[in-house]
Parts: sequence; C-alpha cells; structure tokens
Amino acid sequence: MKAINLLSLLSARYDLSYTNFTKYIQQFGMNPKIRLSELDDLKSLVDEMQKNTSNYNIYNNFYYGFMINRIGKEFDLLRIGQSSVVNIELKRESNEEKITRQLLQNDYYLKFLDKEVHNFTFVSSTKKLYMLMDNHVIKEVQMDRLIERLEEQQLIHIEDLDDVFDPSNYLVSPFNSPHSFMKDKYFLSAQQSTYKREILNLIPTDQTNFIVIEGGPGTGKSLLTYDIAKEYMKNSKKVLIFNCGRLNKGHEQLIAEYNWPIEPISNFNKAKQLTYDFSQYDVIIFDEAQALYKNKFIKVVELIKDLKIKCIFSLDPDRVLTNFEMNNNIPKLIQEKLNPVTYELTTIIRHNKEIHSFINNMFDLARPTDVQKFPNVTLQYFSSKTATKNYLQYLRGEGWKIIDYSRSNYIENPDNDHSKKGYRKDIHGIEFDHVVAVIDGLFYYKTNGKLAAKTVGKKLNDQPVKMLYQNIIRTRKKLHLVVVQNTEVLNKLLKILNS
Repeated sequence: MKAINLLSLLSARYDLSYTNFTKYIQQFGMNPKIRLSELDDLKSLVDEMQKNTSNYNIYNNFYYGFMINRIGKEFDLLRIGQSSVVNIELKRESNEEKITRQLLQNDYYLKFLDKEVHNFTFVSSTKKLYMLMDNHVIKEVQMDRLIERLEEQQLIHIEDLDDVFDPSNYLVSPFNSPHSFMKDKYFLSAQQSTYKREILNLIPTDQTNFIVIEGGPGTGKSLLTYDIAKEYMKNSKKVLIFNCGRLNKGHEQLIAEYNWPIEPISNFNKAKQLTYDFSQYDVIIFDEAQALYKNKFIKVVELIKDLKIKCIFSLDPDRVLTNFEMNNNIPKLIQEKLNPVTYELTTIIRHNKEIHSFINNMFDLARPTDVQKFPNVTLQYFSSKTATKNYLQYLRGEGWKIIDYSRSNYIENPDNDHSKKGYRKDIHGIEFDHVVAVIDGLFYYKTNGKLAAKTVGKKLNDQPVKMLYQNIIRTRKKLHLVVVQNTEVLNKLLKILNS
C-alpha cells in the first residue's frame, strides 16, 4: 500500500464518479470496495482538523484501510514518521469500552515497529476525539492534541507498507510462545473468534456432546483449541487435555510452569483409564485426534457418550502420516459415529506467502502460482553423503532446523526424528524461522508432476511425502533444500526457482 493525502482522497470521493474513484484509489493499493459512508466519517474528522489549524502538511502521507498481510488486522488511518506512528480510528458511533479494546489491540500490533505510538479514535456523530494514554485507559482530548502529534512527525518515505509489517511478529503459538500465550499477547482472527464464541455458547445435549475443530497447517487450529481451554479454566471450569501425539517443549512448559492439565494419550490405557473420572470434568479435549488408536477412540466414546459434558476433537484430517493412521481413519470415524458439530478453519494465517507458494509448487508441479520470485528459498546440491553430513552440521550450528526423511541418516536426531523408540520430537503446532529439508533418492516425481516416495523392499509404514509437507510448511522465514544424489528432482526444483 502507498500513502495518500487525505484532502486528495476526499476530493476524489466527492468529485469523481464511483467507477473513476475506485480506479483512483486502486493505484494506492486501497480496497476498491471501500464503503463511501466511511469516507463521510473521514470528512467529519478533516473538517474538525481544519477548524483548528491552517497547516496543510498534516494531511500528507496517510495510509487508509491498511491490513496486515496474513493477519487480517486493519487500521483506518496510519501515518508513520521517523520516530513515531499515529493511528486514528474512525467511528460513526461507539462507546468507551469498545474504543479502549480496539486501541489496546492496535497498540499491541504497532509496538512492533519500535516507534512511539499514538492511538486515537474519532467519533463523527459526537465530534469527540479519544486518545489511548500510557496507563492503557482512554481519555477525551481536544483536536489540537492530534494536530500536535502530526506536526511533530518527521515523515519517511515507504515504498510499500507491507514491507514494514512482518506478520511473523504476530503469529503466536501456544507451543512456540507459551509465555506470550499465557499473557494473552495474541489476537484471534475473525473466523477463530466466531468459532470460539459459538463453541463456548454451545450447551451439551444428547446430540451435541461432541465438537470437532478441524484445520490444516497454518489455520490456527492449535491456538483456537488452547485459547478455548484457557477461557474455560479462567471461568473455573474443569478441563482435561489429551495430546494424541508426543508432548513438545511448549506442552511441557504449560504443564510445569502454568499447571495445565495436559496428558499424553499413552497415559490412557487399560491400567489407568479408571483413574480418569470423566464425569468430574466440564470439557475434555483430544488434540491431534487423528492420531488416536481405534480401540482408545471406542473406549473414549463409551465413557463420554452419556455424560452432559463437552468433548472437543481438534484434528487435521490430512495429517495422517502412517499407514496405521490411514487404516484407522479416526476423522472419518468421528463423523460417522458421533455426528459432531464441526468447525472447519479455512483461513491460512500462519504462512509466508512466498514459501507457501513454492512448497505447493514443489509438491505438485502442475499447480499454478502467482509468486514469481523466491528470494527466501535456496538450494544446495551434493553428490557426496559425507559432504552432506558436514554441511548439515554446519547449518545446525547456525541455528537452522533440520528435516530429514531419508533412509540414510544424514544427521543425528533431526528435528523431525520419528525413528527411535521412546524418542520422538513432535513439532506439530510449532513454527521455525529457518528450516532445512533433505531430499535424496527416496523422492521422485510421478508423470502427473506430483512428488512421491519410493518403496524399496519392505513397504514403508510412514508416509514420507506427507511428513515432509507437514513439517516444511511450518517455515516462517527461510527454507533451504539440500538435494543429495537426485538430479531429476533438482532440475524440477530449479525450474520452479527460475520460473
């Protein structure tokens, strides 16, 4: 998005036809479907400003209706200077509680710019101006307070505002950032907020004991599930969470430091199942439910079915990574046997668009992409396994996370290690800034352009292609592919990078 002069914006609003007006604002990256009534509120603000100053410079360099990429957080008016940011929200009508809540949220997002932030709300129906103060309360102020903040700014040129806001700053995960999660330093998307409200208000009956929260990587499924659990606990409800994978470091921190009631599903067996009196709980959550064993699923249903409590299955139906899980097909069983109320998260909020596009193209060469450059995706090719191992050790020392689904063990204990009994790092729900993936002769492309994995001798129990996708899709900033003795795949990847 590019900056616009507010007087120019209003001139175009009232002098041009609707068709020409939309063409005019599109050159600034503004939404062509803008509601014209919102600009009437802006005119009311500008009229009040003009009553208090003859300085025309204060109307320069505003960003109108900017939305943070992948987050969906929108600001009515932003003006960015060398050392300060001014945010103005426009309302036809509002109340102090709503104004405070929005300005506190805005303050959270703008603090990452590492500048002094001044947050205002102008209510056009009353001509009142409110400012968020340092003690996090709002105060009605005179228009000259806003004008002073605008006049003291030393404006800077920004080619594209999207480059200033790094979405990864705001993508809090309960496992990546458990402390930020517990301090409520995050916000839910509109879709997540709607689902949360509906789930909390859902009263269990004979037909609505069971709820499914379904979503793929990057949709915020784990954040929504754990946010709902936290909301119940805040309201003194008894919650029990079974994690159907292995506990990760985030789980362990929530348990050890915040006393969260999280149990590995391995604790639910014939010897211990009687220790779980489900009737004493208000909510029981099965996270990563697609990994449930069928016999445990049946036992769970028997224990819960007649209880008037909520049971939430949080799952990704595409994250079925072994032949055993595929045969169990727990997501299908849940739908067929329980007829749950299902909430499907479809909005991807946790992906780097560039890397996400490359990965989709990498797994399906026929898939079209609107991204033409991939500066954050790099390749290295090796014909020597020894050289590969040494290179990966070097990258690990530089802080990269290593994903290795080869049979050759290029590095000890890769960050996706599923191979050793009793040792499994579950990285579901965790994102990494810098990820390395090893691609050797195990992988090849089918004639339809889709990436596949060979089976040699004994049939593979794991699904390497699915596992590779599920793990590298969690890359936040940089993806590095190490191709070993596989020139066929290398050539295909180079074509994507040089498209």
